[in-house]
Amino acid sequence: MTETDTGWQQRLASLITTLVDAGDLRSKEWIEAFTATPRHVFTPQVTLTTGQGYRQISGADPAEADEWLSMVYSDDSLVTQDKPHAAGHTLPGGQPLRVPTSSSTMPSLMARMLEALDVHDGQRVLEIGTGTGYNAALLSHCLGEANVVSIDLDPGLVEKAQQRLASLGYHPTLIAGDGATGAVEHGPYDRIIATAAVPEIPLSWIEQLAPGGKILANLRGDLAGGTLCLLAKDGLDDEVIGPILPIGGHFMWLRPEPDDPHRPHEHASAPQRGTISRTTTRVDPTGIPVDDEGFRFLLQLQLHGTRSLHLGPAFDPNIRDERKAVIVTAADGSHAEAFARPELDGTYQITQSGPRRLWDTVEATRSLFDDLNQPTPDKFGVVANDSTQFVWFGNDDNWHRWPLPLV
Repeated sequence: MTETDTGWQQRLASLITTLVDAGDLRSKEWIEAFTATPRHVFTPQVTLTTGQGYRQISGADPAEADEWLSMVYSDDSLVTQDKPHAAGHTLPGGQPLRVPTSSSTMPSLMARMLEALDVHDGQRVLEIGTGTGYNAALLSHCLGEANVVSIDLDPGLVEKAQQRLASLGYHPTLIAGDGATGAVEHGPYDRIIATAAVPEIPLSWIEQLAPGGKILANLRGDLAGGTLCLLAKDGLDDEVIGPILPIGGHFMWLRPEPDDPHRPHEHASAPQRGTISRTTTRVDPTGIPVDDEGFRFLLQLQLHGTRSLHLGPAFDPNIRDERKAVIVTAADGSHAEAFARPELDGTYQITQSGPRRLWDTVEATRSLFDDLNQPTPDKFGVVANDSTQFVWFGNDDNWHRWPLPLV
């Protein structure tokens, strides 16, 4: 017998104990589903990123079996498929940079999402993002395979997931197609769970949701990706509403092309021509909470298409050298740098370029962030229907609201 044949049960039991003790896994039904579902069946090979590049670890190699099982039954996300970066970027050693295109989500997050989904016997579930098939197996165990439909853009992933599920006796409906369109022919659905991120809620999901149904999805921008919203449909109206949950969850983008690891907005924007604007501010750039998840979430509501916000080195044309600055970029080519060292008069120098003055909005957002008492993402919620989608603060009648999408 191999290490895989004999070593996984104890590791799985230990993982489940960890999830239960942490409060991630609570209900009897989901504890039984996790106990009955061996994760290693769905992750026969994983990719590990190291300082020297990428390393693939396979359960088929006896020399790697113990390390592989330890990874599989850890509470970690595992990269199971990747593709070269579309721009041809390389690592410092010259190895092509690769972008993950499929993974097995960390078990604690899967457990929290499934618990939040609040499914009941006889309900029908659509999963957006089949991936390895592991989540579809958990759903099939809990609800029965006849009540589970799962769709993924990549036909190769769907085929492998189907084989792995069948090896455990599960035969849910799997579809190769665009998850944004849903699967109307098998609906309506009492629950829709998306393990792929979206910048707004696809209307097809709302239309395919049964009255009283719920959608659990990762509403994501490029600045703050870990926002899960749980939206409910009240009655026959094609509208869903609900809060952003205090559950961090960052998923890969739902993308339109199986062979391209990027969404269209992630491709490099065209450089913007024109004179760089220079101005000053009395706001200390180092006081901008660039790493605060709540501030980053609010900024991407205020400034759609923001690509990055960080403190780092920037070229100062005055001294013709680099110095520390807060740097913000957007998908339309807009760019701003706020230098951290004050001038003799106490002001800080700002450069801005492109079609939008990004720093002006960063400063305004910092003021609003403080006015709103520095809210975390779970202080917000979402309304989505066929004519409008927006994020609200506090409640859906509050004055503060921002239109979607986030990119």
